[in-house]
Amino acid sequence: MVFLPLSAIAADDDPDKTIDDSTSTDAPQTAQKNDGIMLRQEQSIDGYAPLTVAGQQVDAAFLEETFGEPRGAIIFFHDQGEALESWGVVTPLRKEMLQYGWSTLTLALDYSFTPNILLAPDTKIEPPIDAASTTDDSNTAPTPTDTSPDANPDDAKADDVKTNDVEKEEPATLPPVSNKQRIEAAIAFLKTKDIQRIVFLGHGSGGIAAMNEFTTASTPIAALILVGTPALPKDDDFKALNQPILDIYGELDIEGVSTAVNQRKAVMKRIGNIQYTSREINGANHVFYGLESTLASTVRGWLYTIFVKQEKSE
Repeated sequence: MVFLPLSAIAADDDPDKTIDDSTSTDAPQTAQKNDGIMLRQEQSIDGYAPLTVAGQQVDAAFLEETFGEPRGAIIFFHDQGEALESWGVVTPLRKEMLQYGWSTLTLALDYSFTPNILLAPDTKIEPPIDAASTTDDSNTAPTPTDTSPDANPDDAKADDVKTNDVEKEEPATLPPVSNKQRIEAAIAFLKTKDIQRIVFLGHGSGGIAAMNEFTTASTPIAALILVGTPALPKDDDFKALNQPILDIYGELDIEGVSTAVNQRKAVMKRIGNIQYTSREINGANHVFYGLESTLASTVRGWLYTIFVKQEKSE
């Protein structure tokens, strides 16, 4: 069987003109369930362009579309425990989408860490009683004070002065940069490139972060793409969305993802939201290892249908 790379597709990225490989189940491409393999890029990051946010540098990378007909930009929200550049979802997508007119921007996000630690019960253990400690306190000699002639009070004062000087020289710690500040900086950066249409794409926990910023961003976001995203903490906010939404997950995704997607699908169907679409990719695990091209084809085809095809029909 011979697979043609996406670059071999005609310049017009109409998905109707390509072969749908979303049901491919070839053994070399099928990953084991809950496979946590993540191949990270060790070389320099293509398009590295850090953003200055609240006086601090935030790692980011921007790549401009190569199709010649700009269609907008995609801001990527990486998964928790990952970086702005990580093979599997973010890196392949942010490079593949360039040839279809989509510029891409990925940036480092800050996720709160919740340790999975079970603490022992707070029980007070009485120390053993030492027989020697039960003797009469009156027989215990008081602790002698240092009355040595070598002890100079001026030396102690000098040490205090040195300590105070060291404390004054320590730089002030800047407050952490929130994800909201990071995303607003990313949007502002894209505006300088005269990019008007912006799409959010979140992988895993990045989908939750994208959802949190989707409705509160200073600039209206055109669409939301969730990839392998677990249950959202606020269903009410999700129900209120009327923008196009693509919900992608792998057949072998991590536990809870497929259930969460099916629940979101049922909610959207119940309220009659026709802007919502879900897609399952056969044989794919959480990072779509071996099926990166299928993931890219799914995203590209949906974006074409939602935006490009509608523009051509008008």
